[in-house]
Amino acid sequence: MRHLLRAAVLAMAGLVSSLLAADPASDWQTRHDQLVARLRALASAEGHWGSAWQPIYRAALPWYERWGGHPQHSVDDWMSPPESYAEELAGALEHGRNFFAENSRALIPLAFSAKLAGGRTVEANYWLTLPAGFPEAGRKFPLVIGLHGSGWLGHKISFVRQARKDPTGGRVFTVTPIDEAGPWQIDFLNAYLDELLRILPVDPDRVYLEGHSLGAMATWEWALDNPGRFAAISPRAGRGEPYRAPRLANVPAWVIHGANDHVVLNGFSDQMVTALEACGGRVRYSVLPGVEHNMPDDLDEGQVVDWYLRQTRSHDPVPADPRDQLGITPAGFSPWEIVVDPALTGWKSGAVSMTDHDAWSHAAQLLFDHVHTRSERVDSPIIMQIDPKSSQAILWLAVPKTLHPASQPSDATLATRPGGHSLRFHFRGPTNDALAHVAQVMAEARAAGRHPRDEVWLTPLSLWFDTPNYLSEIRVPLD
Repeated sequence: MRHLLRAAVLAMAGLVSSLLAADPASDWQTRHDQLVARLRALASAEGHWGSAWQPIYRAALPWYERWGGHPQHSVDDWMSPPESYAEELAGALEHGRNFFAENSRALIPLAFSAKLAGGRTVEANYWLTLPAGFPEAGRKFPLVIGLHGSGWLGHKISFVRQARKDPTGGRVFTVTPIDEAGPWQIDFLNAYLDELLRILPVDPDRVYLEGHSLGAMATWEWALDNPGRFAAISPRAGRGEPYRAPRLANVPAWVIHGANDHVVLNGFSDQMVTALEACGGRVRYSVLPGVEHNMPDDLDEGQVVDWYLRQTRSHDPVPADPRDQLGITPAGFSPWEIVVDPALTGWKSGAVSMTDHDAWSHAAQLLFDHVHTRSERVDSPIIMQIDPKSSQAILWLAVPKTLHPASQPSDATLATRPGGHSLRFHFRGPTNDALAHVAQVMAEARAAGRHPRDEVWLTPLSLWFDTPNYLSEIRVPLD
């Protein structure tokens, strides 16, 4: 019976294949090749409507060739199928019509390509919306860059005749670069912004950056690496690098996070907000009651755009990067030194595996809950107390500085780590490599007459846990 069923399925597949081959209209590859040929032949029309339109057409015409014609990855139903869009664009150009001027509120799919330092070539696609009044001689417009989360696929984009929701009111250029896999690469993003500034009449003093989830992490990272490029940022449901917050002292931030987000915990946004406030940064913080990881459909993005347009890029000197002060050598670690550890009062988790991300996240959530149930914000990093032999860790979170000391002694959930002295160094690389280096440091310390304990305290300093560029501070207590 199983063989008969298999034979029937194969026969049906053969029939479908023969029907598709017999019907030229269903042969998407032929249709794709024909559209590519038409669009290539129309390249000479790029500059027909003037210098403002030329770079848009130059980036639009190759888009279909590079990213269209993939029926196995259909676009969402609110986008035009790539073939329909390419035919309509070609038809307009063949009849001497400025297609994008006729569809001025559309989401236009464009292609981007750049050769980066080191010889790597990147190709990506992106959406562009045009501001009202474009083009206007001598006028430059603001730009909002939106970075998507990890749920997007690089090919899943096509023409949208009119944005379903346009909170900008046509006041700005908006662009949405589409990443292939993630995490976002900062050298790619810098090259992309350079290209936008080259081809569009963008006011460089009014470039705004926002992102959700993985895009929020990239928003923090891109702005921390290049604070002089942005007038303001708005990370949503992300996490950053609080120790580097002084870099953003001159970049206003509106941080948004769902109160019930269990994918990226909102305590991580707390950490960034309190760090920015501590260094004098201008920051707004919206914790949305009842909201989980995705931003709600009724989020008032227009209010955020209003706020953007009240901000202009600072021309004050960019603050030094604390990352440059860690003393990490080309070998990937800083020399160890002896430091004083203050006593730590806070909450701690049970033991969790270093390799079990879900257990780690759940333990962190419980620690953050101790803070949030007291109507406080998290203002310190989570520190890992690691047993090197078992690869188990206990997570610690310090009591917020704003929590009244009188409430602490009566709180049975609190724990205290006494102060003392530790060996300290900074490390770049996966945690297992850091722990291997700890063994070398402990041997050197013993040879110098010191008495390190067999435990490690690790403070994460960067976003991408256990990647080759992951930064951490390592402390080994001394007896």
